[in-house]
Amino acid sequence: MEPILTTVLPVFGMIVLGYGFAKARIFDAAAGRGITLFVFNVAIPALLFKTVATMGPQQGAPWALWLAFFGGLAMTWVAAALMSRAVPSLDVSGGAAASMAAGFGNLALLGTPLALAHFGQQVAIPLGMILSIHAPILWFTAMLHRALFQGADSFSLGRTAKDLFRNLATNAIVLGLLAGSLWRLAGLGLHPVAGSMLEMLADASVPTALFALGVSLAGYSLKGSWSGMFTLIALKMVLMPILVFLMVRYVVSLPPLWAQVAVLFAAMPTGANAFVFSQRNEEAVAAVSGAITLGTALAALSASVLLYLMDAGMI
Repeated sequence: MEPILTTVLPVFGMIVLGYGFAKARIFDAAAGRGITLFVFNVAIPALLFKTVATMGPQQGAPWALWLAFFGGLAMTWVAAALMSRAVPSLDVSGGAAASMAAGFGNLALLGTPLALAHFGQQVAIPLGMILSIHAPILWFTAMLHRALFQGADSFSLGRTAKDLFRNLATNAIVLGLLAGSLWRLAGLGLHPVAGSMLEMLADASVPTALFALGVSLAGYSLKGSWSGMFTLIALKMVLMPILVFLMVRYVVSLPPLWAQVAVLFAAMPTGANAFVFSQRNEEAVAAVSGAITLGTALAALSASVLLYLMDAGMI
């Protein structure tokens, strides 16, 4: 259990530190956004580029990993849409905001640092494969979901598909993976200077991501819509990891470490993009905000239990 604590406590300690600095007004929302942009656009892409450019042959296939993770997510998405009918604070636009909150996990600012801290950089490939398409795919699905239930005349499937393609083509994480793959195929290797710079950026990804998460959490609230909040937490942090676990155990064949990354990512609490979607459309804002705040706090315990089960060989 001690290795779990030495992984989880520093991770959540950095989040608390960022939260405390934000509450003390030493860091504001603009500073937190700047750190987040550094993590998304520089640090994590550098980590993925270096890992892919220097990696050996891989045992896993991205299609199997995507089927396991996004298959479990899709089932959770449908379950959230159906359950939203019974929860007044979530019963808007066919439950689009609820489905987004139940499916969109905090992978970049919490899942990635947690996985790297516990398993090391050997998990960079599977986590990069999920991260690279996670946000664009879910944004596309949420927009389509909401438009279909609202019968929005202004919605254009073609325009939304173009937005999806543009987001993928300009996503720094996708570009980092692609550039690393091309560099590896070219057999160029890494110059010691470039390698050291990439290593420094990669090392910065974990603490800066966690600190930025703490700063961002200071802007969320637990007020109102408690039934909706607990429903979203149960869907995101209980149902989805169970479904993804069943997928990796009985449906697809993955290397054990890849399967563990998929399950760990599935268990992450609701991420900020779900709040952005909810706030933009003014739907289920209080419930989603509370799910992010309380879910992140609960993740300290749930992640510890999950990592313990993984180390014990039960997952």
